[in-house]
Amino acid sequence: MSRISIVLLLAVLAVSSPREASALITGGTGNTPLRDPGWPTGAAAIFNHTGRVAWWEGPPFGGGQWHSECRGDAKALSAALADFVKLDVKVKKVVVHDGVGHSFWLAPNQEPEKLSAAKIDWAFSLWVPANWEKLRTLPADFNPTGAGETSPPSQIDVYTAGIDWASVAIPAGIEVIDDRLVAHGFTVADGPVMEGKVTDLTTEQPLAATMRLQRVDPQQKGGYLYPVVAEAKANAQGRWVLKNAPAGWVRVVVEAEGFVPRIAGHARLDDQPRWQSFDIGLVRSAPVSGRVVDEDGTPMADVNVRFGNVQATSGGRYQSPSEYKFKTDANGRFRAETIPAGTASIWVNKPGYYGPGLGHPVKSPEENVEIRMNRAGSVLITVDFEGKKRVGEYVVKISPEGGDVVGSYGGSGNIDDRDQMNFAILPPGRYILTGRPNPGPDSEETEPVTIDVKGGLAAEVILKAK
Repeated sequence: MSRISIVLLLAVLAVSSPREASALITGGTGNTPLRDPGWPTGAAAIFNHTGRVAWWEGPPFGGGQWHSECRGDAKALSAALADFVKLDVKVKKVVVHDGVGHSFWLAPNQEPEKLSAAKIDWAFSLWVPANWEKLRTLPADFNPTGAGETSPPSQIDVYTAGIDWASVAIPAGIEVIDDRLVAHGFTVADGPVMEGKVTDLTTEQPLAATMRLQRVDPQQKGGYLYPVVAEAKANAQGRWVLKNAPAGWVRVVVEAEGFVPRIAGHARLDDQPRWQSFDIGLVRSAPVSGRVVDEDGTPMADVNVRFGNVQATSGGRYQSPSEYKFKTDANGRFRAETIPAGTASIWVNKPGYYGPGLGHPVKSPEENVEIRMNRAGSVLITVDFEGKKRVGEYVVKISPEGGDVVGSYGGSGNIDDRDQMNFAILPPGRYILTGRPNPGPDSEETEPVTIDVKGGLAAEVILKAK
């Protein structure tokens, strides 16, 4: 069995004003049994199935959700379900899909050249309970747990292209969710089908909304473009349907006049017939306005203002295609019109300054919000390889003295081709710096270096690679 770590995405590790840091997801291939990391009783027998071809642990913010990706026939799946029903968790679901499944670990971006070797028949996922309890307390933008969950869920996803579902023995006590086309009134000729229902969250009445399917196009210099590739109109009952949806990485955006647009979800579509649902509720706009000042009370122009952890009064996290980004004018003022009625945190960013660690909380609508920014320090880290050529990626980490806690500033990132990494926005204080190969064992981590960061000043540190 192989075991490696991959950089999956850029995200904040110690929650602060948004900035880039490297987050890792670990995984591997093969079916050599893994050591139990704290799974519920009975999980090891399912996770370490002999038909497992790959496994991985996520999410990036602390881990704890484990995924076992397997191959096998109806008999092998029935045996796994016999163990699944004994699992010591409250929520046990089996979700049935059309088509062929593909391993995330073996083909994380659905690369065409990798799909043949990445085929799977089912995937088992579950949480380490302690991790689930910890992560569900994070702010909405960083909370990977599902809305309305009251206990750690477990699930087996079944792909019926290689499984005779009618021959599978399903024990009593397991919730079965049939997401096949035939279960929802469609046929294979309808191809990939997407549908949903749109409601007004305040009145709970259906909305005559428009669904715009946007392709997610990563750009070479960073960021994304979102061209519209298909549209569908909701009927009087708020329902919309899109048959033969185009292949690719897409997001589902729902809009209605007078309401704040909302992202209903994302999907990676191929040419396989498959059904997916995207029910969503919309909320009317509730503007927020205010100003940003420095530590002396002077208005600050050209400050980037972003609303995060946006949650509607009812309906949970409210993700907007506009990303809730604004800018202060010459008088330090901003006005955000397209904010849903509910709650949010305002994060502010300007080179050389830092704002509130967990953002400034607001309840929309709200006027005359005042946010204060203070002078930040910076640290340029250089890794000294003592004349040896660096092999692969190398990550450096900065943590506040006392450890990473929610609301503190810190993070990690891969060094550049000059063997450097610059942490440009740090509040004054004492920090601990380390570095290590990515991936790499604990034994190759550098000796920690402690530094005192001062507001308005730049510091430099050299880490000696082992």
